[in-house]
Amino acid sequence: MALPKLETPTYEVVLPSTGKSITYRPFLVKEYKILLTALDADSREINRIVTELVDACTFNKLDINELSNFDIELLFLNMRAKSVGEIANLNIKCQNCDNTMDYELDVTKATIRRDDKHTSKIKISDTIWLDMRYPKFQEMMDIYQNFNNEKIVGLLCGCIKGVYTQDEYFDTFTQEELVEFVNGFSKEQFDKIEEFFLTMPRVYQEINKVCDKCNHHNKITLEGLQNFFV
Repeated sequence: MALPKLETPTYEVVLPSTGKSITYRPFLVKEYKILLTALDADSREINRIVTELVDACTFNKLDINELSNFDIELLFLNMRAKSVGEIANLNIKCQNCDNTMDYELDVTKATIRRDDKHTSKIKISDTIWLDMRYPKFQEMMDIYQNFNNEKIVGLLCGCIKGVYTQDEYFDTFTQEELVEFVNGFSKEQFDKIEEFFLTMPRVYQEINKVCDKCNHHNKITLEGLQNFFV
């Protein structure tokens, strides 16, 4: 006689990049076991595991490889809260005396930080604008693992969807053409692209903890899944 099938609860969360409501389920036991193997993995393996879990838990209804970095991060944190628990136990260091303290982080309080100045349409001259896309999760994980100038320029170029003037829109070009184009920017023009990444939406949570050794009030900001990945 076959065992009865268990019903898995479903929940909803708003996808930050689109504002659409997404249905998801918690991790299953077999999936949580896979997640545990990622704790000591490199960025490529973490990317594979996280994206596969998010894809499965959203019922394969999203174009998972096209989602922005912060979409994946927020989805994952919501799934983690419903699957493992809302509290993550962290060890944090005092900013004054380096004392290590235990901290219980409520991951449900993580929010998306938005900057009012942020825009995906960047004016780099009187006649030329850039149309930008948000970096994908795997692109950001690769940057965290291999942070160098070549990777940074590659990411900046890869996030340019199009270049346009008042009369034309250009969206067909090679990576080599983009690199040459960006390398011809002035410092001021390059800073405008950099500002796009610095102000783009991101998963954010603030920790306030008084050190039990020196009484220093620590104010620590967590941003990005690499800080929440516990």
